[in-house]
Amino acid sequence: MVLSNQDAQLQALLDRVAIHDVHARYFQGLDRGNPEQVRGCFAEDVVAHYDGRSALRPGGQGAIHGIDALMDSLITFRNQQTGLWKITTHFMENMNIHTLEGDMAETETNAIAFIVLPGEAHDRTAMRSLRYLDTLRRSRDGWRISGRLHTLDWSCEVAADFSVNYARRVTYIT
Repeated sequence: MVLSNQDAQLQALLDRVAIHDVHARYFQGLDRGNPEQVRGCFAEDVVAHYDGRSALRPGGQGAIHGIDALMDSLITFRNQQTGLWKITTHFMENMNIHTLEGDMAETETNAIAFIVLPGEAHDRTAMRSLRYLDTLRRSRDGWRISGRLHTLDWSCEVAADFSVNYARRVTYIT
């Protein structure tokens, strides 16, 4: 089926919104400690690479193949459950769609992650500048990330003046 120019422009806008939503759901799933939400952002055959420049996420393991291996490699949920991380907040910044052709897209997303680490005298906050270079593919279930390169551009730690844990985080307005 050939789309008119106006229909093609409308479809491109709908695709851009859907791609943005995949990234937003990913970060929300991390911060809510919801592995199923994060899992739903990826294709079953995803291939991911982490640069390993962070002590919070050491790399060097090479490419990660498949959704199960990716989910097993994500330390976020493990560190949340064990209390090594008290709480996280990810801010999705610039999300650029470099390529959007048919059922394929390439994006670059910058994010700032704040990770509160419990301490004896006071909690510490690790701040990290992250970049996600993603390839997305449209499936019958919608857009999914099929390839990812995750890089750390900078990080630092400061004392946290206040923090709650995951259990005390307010998640819904009633």
